[in-house]
Amino acid sequence: MSRAVMTAALGLFLCTGCGGPKSTPDGTVKSFYSAIESEDWKELPEMIDPDSIQKSGGPGRVSAFYYSIFQDVRNIDLSIEESLVQRPNEEAAVKFKCTATFRALGQMPHDKDCSDILALRWHDGKWYIVVPGTGGLRPKL
Repeated sequence: MSRAVMTAALGLFLCTGCGGPKSTPDGTVKSFYSAIESEDWKELPEMIDPDSIQKSGGPGRVSAFYYSIFQDVRNIDLSIEESLVQRPNEEAAVKFKCTATFRALGQMPHDKDCSDILALRWHDGKWYIVVPGTGGLRPKL
């Protein structure tokens, strides 16, 4: 097998499974905002807590909610400030700094602060984001 084919195959292998929920709370938050930055609206519900999806009206409504907020985002600069597992294998909170560069059609780019604290829940060995207003959790750090 040629070197170019092997390099391409390795790259594809390494990127497989890059999205979706992770085994750490901060990993899920990074993956979530990476999906937003790449405009992968269908992948977002895969990282949302199943109870939140049900209370929000399904995966399509969750995607539409985040699309309405971030549809004009061209770049996201995110750094985790603190990640705290509040109850092992149950609940966590992630505090992060975030700046999103928005650029709507016909407008100049401008930055907005998207820093937040997100609550997460543990399911099947991975952490899922709780949509604000659907979980009853109040993340505290």
